[in-house]
Formats: sequence, structure tokens, C-alpha cells
Amino acid sequence: MKTSRVIIHYDEIALKGGKRRAFEDRLLSNLNACLKARNLPLRARNAWGRIFLEELENAPLPPDWQQQVRAVLSLFPGVANFGFVEVAAKDMEALEALAPVLVRRVIGHTFRVTARRTDKRFALKSFEIERAFAAAMFRAAPDGALKAAMRGYEREVHIEVLAEEIVVYVKEPGIGGLAVGSSGRAVSLLSAGFDSPVASFMLMKRGVTVFPVHFHSSPLVSDEALEAARDLAQHLSAVQGRLTLALVPVLPIQQHIRDHAPEHLRIVLLRRSFMRLASRQAEQLRALALITGESVGQVASQTLENMLVIDAAATLPVLRPLSGLNKREIIDIARRIGTEAVSARPCDDTCSLFLPKAPETKAKLKQVLAAEQRLPQLAALERAALEQAELVRFAWGRELETDPAEDTTREKR
Repeated sequence: MKTSRVIIHYDEIALKGGKRRAFEDRLLSNLNACLKARNLPLRARNAWGRIFLEELENAPLPPDWQQQVRAVLSLFPGVANFGFVEVAAKDMEALEALAPVLVRRVIGHTFRVTARRTDKRFALKSFEIERAFAAAMFRAAPDGALKAAMRGYEREVHIEVLAEEIVVYVKEPGIGGLAVGSSGRAVSLLSAGFDSPVASFMLMKRGVTVFPVHFHSSPLVSDEALEAARDLAQHLSAVQGRLTLALVPVLPIQQHIRDHAPEHLRIVLLRRSFMRLASRQAEQLRALALITGESVGQVASQTLENMLVIDAAATLPVLRPLSGLNKREIIDIARRIGTEAVSARPCDDTCSLFLPKAPETKAKLKQVLAAEQRLPQLAALERAALEQAELVRFAWGRELETDPAEDTTREKR
């Protein structure tokens, strides 16, 4: 017999009108792919405007299955909230028998009980169910151990009266948003720092399938930034699912700019080159936009004037989800999504190589285009960089390796 173990709610998807079914199907598909990849014997099904994870027959759950599920669902695009359910028959006696279980989940925290009747034929109204179950919880708890609160509570016990059963759970927050794959594709310019992984994550949360590209200056700088980029991409694949990272060597481009361009324009010229490279990568992938981790005014190249000149080199829209955030706010998000530790590693990034003493902060497009006219090998070097790009593939938090003989990918051991 299949047993419901987890209940999942979505929010934005429910507002999609005639397209709702397609958004729901994408979320279900993503959840089932993730569960299968993690060898968790649970499968997702949609019912009554919510999703249930059901235990597969003859497939025991591992002892830490709740910790594994919690780690997945708390950062799964499209999941607004979730809970580990207890199931009762459709009568109050059976429901109240679950009170001791819920006491253990909220003890030490303020809580409230919220009931909802999908099946309006149930004898008691929602507020009557709430009162009865809260009273049962207080009876089951030691004196003074529970404290209810209608506002400002720390835990919320949810009761849902469905067609065939009643489910009870404590709500846990997800990140909401849309299921990855429901909003098109974009190429993300991924560095080893804090900003670009957060920007990539925020677009994944909006349903975008992200293809990260990392520009590196190996072998003139250490491989630490390359390793960090791979680790960040691997971590982001736990959110997106399948993910391909392109590692593009740009040292010859940097040396050409250093030798033939005005020093103060080096950063602007290099970032324009990145935009052209990312745009060409996007064309090959049928992506519709580029993603960067820039925040207005954070560093010299991130002034509005420079952004205008840099974006002129792109052939696609440039999305900057962090443009209004400061560094502290970005790091707080990085901590929540688990990329902070990798981004905090000391390493030399590509843009710090050949850094000018006084970089331009208010570049003029006419001046920059004139400087690019004096870079005769730039176009050829950019083509060569893309031809030499290394592709690294990941799936659900694991790096895959390519078998040259079979031209397939498999999980690295």
C-alpha cells in the first residue's frame, strides 16, 4: 500500500490560469527526477491542488530520509512550503489520536493550529476542528509545555480534510517561485565569487534553466578559481538538476587587450569580450538571455555608465537580479543556499589579472569602440576561446563523466 509521507504546496503556479497544468507537470517531473537520482523510494503525485510524496511499495525508506527530503525541498524551485504528514481517517477521534505526535514537533515553540476543509461535507467547520485539535494537543502535553499564539507563532500545525483522509503536518518553508525549465534558458557568467552563483540561483527560482560559463586565465593563475567554479556548479545542479558548465580559457584575450588597449579601459574591454562570448554560447544553446551577478556601484566596472557600454556588446538581454542588493545581502543569500563557503575561498579571479591602477568608471561607447578597432586579433581569439571550451556536466549535485568510447555520461565515483 502506498503511504503519503510529505505534502507540498506551491503558490505562483496556482495563478497561471490555462497554463497551470503545464507548470504543475514540470514541477512533478523535476521532483520525481530528483527523488530518483537520490535513490529515495518516494514518488510525487498531484491531487487537490497540492503534491504528495508517496512511499513506494516494498521499498523501505532510509533512516535519514526526512533529513534528505528537507534538504531537497527547502531549496527546490516551485515549492512554497511542505510538511511531513500524519494521516487519519475522516473522524475527529482518529484525528485527535495524532495530537501527541504533533506535540513533539512543536514543543518549546509557540504554535497555532490551522484547519482547511477541501471536503466541505465534513461535519465540523474549520474553526471547530482547530479548537478541538488544539485542546487535544494541550491534553497530550505536560503542563505548561505548550504555548499557543494566534500571531507571531513559530510553528504552524496544518490540518487538511481531503476527500478520503485527513492529513496533519507542521508547515516548513520552501523558496517558492517556479519549477526550473518552465521559463526558458539563459547563460550565466559564473565566477568563483559570491555574486554570480546567487544570481544564477535566483533565476533558477524563476523557472529559468541556467547554463553557467566560467572564464579562466589558466595557467597564468592557479587552478583555485577553476575548482571553485566547478564546486559552485555542482552545488547549483542540486537545485536545477542537469547542468552543464563551460570552462572558457581567455588568457590570450587578456594579453591582447593588455598589449594593445589603453590601460584604464582593460576591464570594460574584457567584460565586453565576455558578453560576446556568452552571447555566442547562448545562441548555440537556444538561450534567450544572459545572467550576471553585478550590483550597481559595487566595483568600478559596475557603474551604470559602464554597464551601458558593456551591454552594448551583448546580443541578448542581460539579467542582473542582484543589481539593487549590497554585499551583505548577497552573502546572506549565499549562506542560505549553501554557496558561501565555496565563494569565500581565497583565489585569484580572471578580472584581477592585469588590473589597471585607475580603471574607467564612466566609459563612453565611442571611445571603447575606437579602442576595439585597435585589437586586430580579438575576434579570432574569441573564436578560439569558444572552440577550446571544456564542458563539465552535473546532475542533482553530482559531477558526471563522459565515456569517450560510448559518448555518454555517467556519475563520477
